[in-house]
Amino acid sequence: MYLDLLKKTLTRSLVAKGMERHAIAPLGPKSKLIHTFNRMAAGLGLEMVRLRKSTAEDYLESGHAATNRVEDAETMLGTRQLDHAQKCIVDVLKRNVAGDVLEAGVWRGGMTIFMRAALRAYGCTTRTVWVVDSFAGLPPIDTANEKFPWERGDMAVSLQEVQNNFARYGLLDSQVQFLQGFFSDTLPKAPIRELSILRVDADLYQSTLDVLRNLYAKLSAGGYAIFDDYQNLPDCRRAIDEFRRENGISEEVRPIDERAVYWQKQA
Repeated sequence: MYLDLLKKTLTRSLVAKGMERHAIAPLGPKSKLIHTFNRMAAGLGLEMVRLRKSTAEDYLESGHAATNRVEDAETMLGTRQLDHAQKCIVDVLKRNVAGDVLEAGVWRGGMTIFMRAALRAYGCTTRTVWVVDSFAGLPPIDTANEKFPWERGDMAVSLQEVQNNFARYGLLDSQVQFLQGFFSDTLPKAPIRELSILRVDADLYQSTLDVLRNLYAKLSAGGYAIFDDYQNLPDCRRAIDEFRRENGISEEVRPIDERAVYWQKQA
């Protein structure tokens, strides 16, 4: 019940109302007018918002850029991905699959907060949750490999904010380790020995490859490789598929929700 409540809190599905207020960004042909109004309203302690229908079902799937979900949640993931993460953690604990758990690309930290909570709920005191991110947003974009219009610095959330989010849930302790920096710089020398769960939410083709090339060999047999954005970002999918071909990985790729997939490493 604790973990179920935590999922609904991290996603904010617990507080979903009939109508959700969503800030109006200064985009489109009326962007200058909206920007001017927002600036004037902010000086009066006001904000212009749009009302959208919102129910708990809107939180089942991941909601990147969703316009009907609560904006201050610690995760954009849906409860289906959190349900799956719990199943994977319970499975590796029951079967004693060796290794820590890790997410590369954490945004506000919601999934790693949940990972730490699950270890505590099941009484595991010997595994570390690795929170791996630049904490400065995306690296310079290689436009030759990226079709999606990312910009450098997108998705930036500071290390301090993520640590504060852990602390708010009473989960900032010695079983949480933060690895700060771009994957290409930190992962080759990261002090990570073994993993039972490797979750990748790297957004970019090269960043996804950086994670796989440096960490997949550390994933124990019986452990889980989990990938956000495989079904909705073609460049992430291309990186994963290329890595599988190059390394003779034949385990079945299975969907989790409309975006994420996973496979269980056999050897």
